[in-house]
Amino acid sequence: MKKLFVLGFILLSIISVDLIGNKHKMNAEAAQSSLEKDVPDNTNCAFCNMVVYQKKDKMGVFSAQAIKKKGKVVYYDDIGCLLYDEVKNKTTNKKYVRDYKTLKWVQAEKATYVKTSLVSPMDDGYIYFAKAADAKDYNAKHSGTEIVPFKTVQKESVQKYQ
Repeated sequence: MKKLFVLGFILLSIISVDLIGNKHKMNAEAAQSSLEKDVPDNTNCAFCNMVVYQKKDKMGVFSAQAIKKKGKVVYYDDIGCLLYDEVKNKTTNKKYVRDYKTLKWVQAEKATYVKTSLVSPMDDGYIYFAKAADAKDYNAKHSGTEIVPFKTVQKESVQKYQ
């Protein structure tokens, strides 16, 4: 009887671990699919609770998203909210911003950032490009803009909210 109990406990443990592993895999797959979709309707920023705009809206170019460690996807109205939220919660997520030209999601650390005077949800004015050449082209055609490194955007985001 004791052996049967131990065997049952082991079997239950194996099934539980497998279910947890599958849940994380499903969350990761759902998160990956978020990169192929737009911001869901009626979404609020995970940090400041303001509206997160879809790409059809002129403010949608500023939207950002983070995929957390277990695959949960959260959206932000502006890169500043996303970056400060990470600092506040002492975490690092997979971060994505919208390419200004194509409106497709691009990994935040790989994007080229242009500081502009455009009005963005949190008034940071950053736009993002998947290709550095597109950022340089935009910068050349618009006076008062500047290409800045990702680290500068991070630093300014932290300073803004402290």
